[in-house]
Amino acid sequence: MPVNLPLYPHVKIDTDAQKLLVALPTLESRLPNKEPEIHYLRRFLRNRNLHLVLRIYRQFKAQAGSRKPAADFAVSQAADVYCEIRYRIEDAEVRELLGLLSKPHVQALLFCHDKVACEDYEPRFDPVPPGTGEDGTIVKIVRLIKNNEPLGATIYLNEHTGCVEIARVLHGGAAHRSGLLAAGDEVHEINGESVKGLEPDRIVEMLSEVSGSVTLKLVPCMKTNVGRKTKLKMRCLFTFDPDTDEHIPCREAGLAFKMGDILEIVSDEDPTWWQAQRFPSSETAPGPGAVMSPAGLVPSRHYQESVEVMRRVKLREAKHPPLVCPFFLGSISPCRYSPKIPRQKRLRKTMYHIVQSGVFSEYDTDEIPTYEEVELYRPIHPLKIFRPIIFIGPPGVGRNELKRRLKASNPQHFEEVVPYTSREKRPHEEDGKEYNFLSREEMESQIISQKFVEYGEYKNNLYGTSLDSIKSVIQRGKVCLLAPHTQALKFIRTPELRPYIIFIKSPSLDRMKVTRTERRARSTSGDATPPLSVSEGRQMSFERRDSNLQAEEMRDIVEMSSKMEDRYRHLFDSVIINDDLETAATELLGLAARLEREPQWVPVGWAYS
Repeated sequence: MPVNLPLYPHVKIDTDAQKLLVALPTLESRLPNKEPEIHYLRRFLRNRNLHLVLRIYRQFKAQAGSRKPAADFAVSQAADVYCEIRYRIEDAEVRELLGLLSKPHVQALLFCHDKVACEDYEPRFDPVPPGTGEDGTIVKIVRLIKNNEPLGATIYLNEHTGCVEIARVLHGGAAHRSGLLAAGDEVHEINGESVKGLEPDRIVEMLSEVSGSVTLKLVPCMKTNVGRKTKLKMRCLFTFDPDTDEHIPCREAGLAFKMGDILEIVSDEDPTWWQAQRFPSSETAPGPGAVMSPAGLVPSRHYQESVEVMRRVKLREAKHPPLVCPFFLGSISPCRYSPKIPRQKRLRKTMYHIVQSGVFSEYDTDEIPTYEEVELYRPIHPLKIFRPIIFIGPPGVGRNELKRRLKASNPQHFEEVVPYTSREKRPHEEDGKEYNFLSREEMESQIISQKFVEYGEYKNNLYGTSLDSIKSVIQRGKVCLLAPHTQALKFIRTPELRPYIIFIKSPSLDRMKVTRTERRARSTSGDATPPLSVSEGRQMSFERRDSNLQAEEMRDIVEMSSKMEDRYRHLFDSVIINDDLETAATELLGLAARLEREPQWVPVGWAYS
C-alpha cells in the first residue's frame, strides 16, 4: 500500500514527489537488499523542506522572463558602496549602513539575489561517462557535490590487487549521506582522470583540490557487507591525539578527545579503529536541536589496551633493564618480565579479554582505562534518592575539612557515616554517635561476610565502614558523605550506591608552601579517625600534631596526589584543586548543588538499578 505524504498547513504537496512515493513499494520488491536506501528515500521525499524548495523552484520557472531584476551584480555593488563610504564614520547613518553591509545574513541575501537574477540555481554536471569498463567490468558512476567539507571516506592500496579501494565510509560525512559509496569499492577514475598506479596520498590531494561536482568511476564491491551499526555512549578514560598516533590509517579522519569526553560509537565493525561522534557537551545530554559532529576514527578498546600494555612494559624495562646471561644470548623468557601473580589476582574475573600470554598476562585488562559505556542519570527528587559524595585524596590535602564545610552548609541534608570499631567505649562516647561499637568477633565475622567497604587495624583494634551504614543514610533521604581510601572504590563504585567521586587534588609544591604557611595548616588526622586500610602503612599519620606541616610532608602530599591521579583518574567524576580553601569550598558547594538538579553521565546500568 503506498505511503501518503503528511499534510502540513500552507505547504502544497508536490505531485512529482507523490508519484515517486507511490512507486517506492514496487522498487522495494525488486531490490530486496536495498531496504535502508529505500527507507532513506521515502523519508527524503516526505520531507517538508523538500516540498517547499520544489514549490519555490516551480514558481521561479513559471515567472522566468516575466520579471527582470534591476541588476544582477548586487554583491559587487554592495562591495563598491562599502569601500566608498567606509572612511566617513563620523556620520551615524553611514556607520549604520556599514554595519548592515557587514552582516553575513545581508551578504547571503545579496548573493542569493544574484544567483536568482542570473538563473544560476541549477547544479552543473559534466557528461556522464559510460557505465561499463573497457573489459566489460561493471562499473559504478558516482557524482557528488563537494563543498568545503571532506568527502568522509578513507582509501588504501590493496597489495593483492594493486587497486586503490575505499577502506571505510565515515558515518555522517558527505559520502555516507549520499549512500552511493561502500567499503571495498575500487576507485578507477576521478573526474575522468585515471588513478591507476597513483599512491593513496596523491589521490587524497586530488580530491582535496576539487570543488563542486566530483565524478568517481568505481568498480563496486561484490561482497555483501551490511556492517554493524551501534549507538553506544562511551566515556573516554584516556586522552587521544591522532597527530601523535603513528598507526592511525588516516590522520585527517582521526577524532581527538580528552579524558572525560562523551562519544557515541556509531560503528565498531573494524576491530582496531571505531567510528565515533562527539557529543556537544560532556557534562550533560544534548538538547533536542543539538547537531552531532561528523564521525571520526578513534582507537578501539582492544587496540588501546594493547598500546597501553606495551607502554607499561617499555616503561618498566627502562626502569629495570633485564639481565642478559653472557653465556646465552638467545631470546629471554617472558617470565623474566612477569613476577608471580598472587592467587587472588589470578582468579579474578576481568571485564574485557585480550591475549593472556607473554607480557599481556602481567596486567588485568579491567585495570587499563579505555572506555566506559555510560547512560544518562537524572536525579530522583520525588523519592529523595541522592547520590553519595565520595572524597578521595592524599592525607593532609584537606578533604576532611572540605567534607566538614559541606556538611556544615546544611547539616539536615548532608550526613557522614558513623564507622564501626572493636575497641572499648570510652566514658564520654555514645554508641552510634562517635562509633558503632562491636566485639572483635562480631567485626571479624562481618568482615568475612564482606559487609565492610573498608577496614583496618590500629593499636590492636579493628575499624571499618559498613556498607549497610551507607545505604541507611541514602534511604533516609540524606546525602551521604564519605572519605575512604582509594582501594575501597572498587567496593563503593557500584550500581547500588551510584557514588559521585570527587578527587581533592593538591596544588603545586610552591603554592602548597605559600597557602599552608599562611594558614598555619595543621594535620586534621586525629585519634578519632583511625586508619581503615592496612595497606596504607606509613602513608597515613593519625597522631595529633601541633606543629606546622614541614616541607618534606608537603612534598609527600604533592607526590602522592600525582600518583593517585595517574592511577585512579578514570574513576573520578570531578577534580577540585585545594589551592585556596575558600575557593575550593565554594566550588564544592556549587558542585553539590548541580549534582542534585542536573543530569549526569553514569556507567550503564546505574540509572535503572
